[in-house]
Formats: sequence, structure tokens, C-alpha cells
Amino acid sequence: MSEKFYVNTVGAVSASKLSEAVSLGKELVEESKAAGSARASIGTMMTGNHAGSVVFQQFFHSLDDFSNVMDAFATSSTYSKIMDTGLRVTMRNVAKFCDVPFSGPTNPQRKYVVLTRAKSHIPQPDIMDLMAQAAPLFAESGAQTFRFARLMTGNNAGDFLLGVGYPSMAEIEATYDAIGSSLIASSIYEALDVNVRTIIKVQSTAA
Repeated sequence: MSEKFYVNTVGAVSASKLSEAVSLGKELVEESKAAGSARASIGTMMTGNHAGSVVFQQFFHSLDDFSNVMDAFATSSTYSKIMDTGLRVTMRNVAKFCDVPFSGPTNPQRKYVVLTRAKSHIPQPDIMDLMAQAAPLFAESGAQTFRFARLMTGNNAGDFLLGVGYPSMAEIEATYDAIGSSLIASSIYEALDVNVRTIIKVQSTAA
């Protein structure tokens, strides 16, 4: 994949307004794609500190494209309607992708995404090498996509972010069963301090 940047925006909204916010988010992902994102998706956080929140994921070829999308959102009636639901943006981070190879399906099915954020004790090239060694394990267990990035903004700037897409929860279970007996996974955990892991249910994608 050629995207260079990932933007993750999380918004808290009341349970009574969640379905409305998600419905509007499905329109907004299309507007994001039209305004310059390589792809975008709307989802809901199933676990972690932000469980129950809406999450908007965007992928960009350049930060200029991100700027263009945000300019478009400033005049978007859809964006205005989402904010009128009472949604409050609680986090927005920009990350730059690291070039870690992954052999996945040509047309990946991303119904769930597991995001893991961690601080590394070893240099970036070394942790990227470990991730490259681990990537086949994820593919063999049913992962559809595998992207590794470094956060550029926010309180956790400098931390690494691993995003893995799956077609169902069964493949997530199979992956973590495999990780439990993997020597390379053990090496990665020795090199990283994991501070967040959350599961996102993808509701709609524009690609």
C-alpha cells in the first residue's frame, strides 16, 4: 500500500446518539475520500478506555491531502451534523507508516481492526525488522492487513502503532493463540511496552 500517513480520530457520544453519529460517519468517509484521503473508515471502539466511542480512520499519501480534507470538513454539513449529535473529539493522532512488508489478500476484508500502541526500547530499524519477521504469523492466522506506524502527534508521540485488520473475531482469536507460542512474538514483547490495545468494529469504508 502506498499510503504514508494515518490519522485516527476518536469521538465520545452518548449511547442514544451513537447510531446517528455512525450513520453520518458513513457519509463523511465518502466526503473524506472525495476531498483527498486514499481511503477512510468509520467504526466503533469495542474495548479499551474509549469503548463505545466512534472512531474515524483516514489514510493519506501526503499531509497536504490531510489538510485539504480538514478544509473540506470545515464547510461540510455532514461534519456539522455529527458535531450536533453532541460528539466530542477526545483524541486525534497523526502517524507515519513504517515500511514493513506483509503478504495479504488482494481484496482484504476489514470487519475488525486491532490497534496496539507501544513504546519501544530498541531503535526503529530493529523493531521494524522484528515486525517483518512476525508479519507471516499474522497472515497465516487470517489477518487481512498489517500496518506499522510511528505516532507523530499527541501525548504518545514517538510510540509505535500496529494496526491489523481481520474478517471476523475468529481470526483475531487464532492470531493471539499463535502469538502465545511464538518466539518472535516473545522478542517483540521484550522490546515493547504495550500501553493500549483496542478492537475496532468497522462500520463502513470508502476506498
